[in-house]
Amino acid sequence: MSHLEKAEKIAERLRREPYNFLTNDCFIKSLKLKRECQRLGIPAKVVACIGLVRAHVLGLWWMTIPVIHGWAEVEGKRIEVSRPPGVPGTWGIIPANIRPLIRVRF
Repeated sequence: MSHLEKAEKIAERLRREPYNFLTNDCFIKSLKLKRECQRLGIPAKVVACIGLVRAHVLGLWWMTIPVIHGWAEVEGKRIEVSRPPGVPGTWGIIPANIRPLIRVRF
């Protein structure tokens, strides 16, 4: 099993954890993934960004808004752990659709 496959297995478990903006958000889940990957000897990074995404504001109209978001990277591949793939969050935002403008990897 490759590093990426192992990381995806960990990510799938983290995606099923309930999302909470204060205690279990995209940054916290990404840090958990990084820690577990490093424990298994898999090189991983966390990426924080300021980006743009389409949001369904007040349930009335779609609008492009700025957001702060985080994800993990393993072997250069973006791994979203905040929610299951394709599942919208608050305001209909799908994390994989966030277009980063400024990124910081750590």
